[in-house]
Amino acid sequence: MNIKIRTAVAEDCERIRPIQEEIANLHHKGRPDLFKTEARYFTEETFMERLNDPKHTVYIAETDQGEVVGYAFAWIVSYRDHPTYIDFDCFYIDDICVLKSYRRKGIGKRLFACCKQKGREQKCKMLDLGVWGFNKDAIAFYENCGMTERIRKMEYRLDD
Repeated sequence: MNIKIRTAVAEDCERIRPIQEEIANLHHKGRPDLFKTEARYFTEETFMERLNDPKHTVYIAETDQGEVVGYAFAWIVSYRDHPTYIDFDCFYIDDICVLKSYRRKGIGKRLFACCKQKGREQKCKMLDLGVWGFNKDAIAFYENCGMTERIRKMEYRLDD
C-alpha cells in the first residue's frame, strides 16, 4: 500500500470528514462531560482560510486509490515581547489523525515527520501540541515520535 503525503486542497474539506467523525467519537467517549457527540467539521470558509494562511499547514495522507486516510493540521505560534518568554516561534500541531483501519502502518509518523520538517524550514524552536490524558494511544504515539512532556495542565472538577 502506497500512501502519499501532500498539502491539502479545497476538496479535502469534505474528504476528511470520516476521520473527523472517528476523532470526535473518541473524544466524546473519553470525556462526554466536555465533548459533543457530533463531529467537529470545518466549514469550507474556515478550511480555505487555513489553506490560504501562510502560518497554517494542512497535510493529507492519501492512498493510491485516492482515499484520504489521515491528516495533520498545524500552524506557527509566534511569541514576541512576552513578559516571560524569549522571542521564538513554535510549530503547533493541532491534530494528527489517521483512520482507525490505517493506524500502526507508519502514516502518523510520516505526517509527524512532515510537521517536523516544516517547523525546521520555518525556523521554529520546537513542535508543540496538546493531548487529552484519556487518549493513551495518542500519548504513546507522540512519545514514540520523541516528544516529551513540557507542561502539565490539570483540573479539579467542581460539578462532581
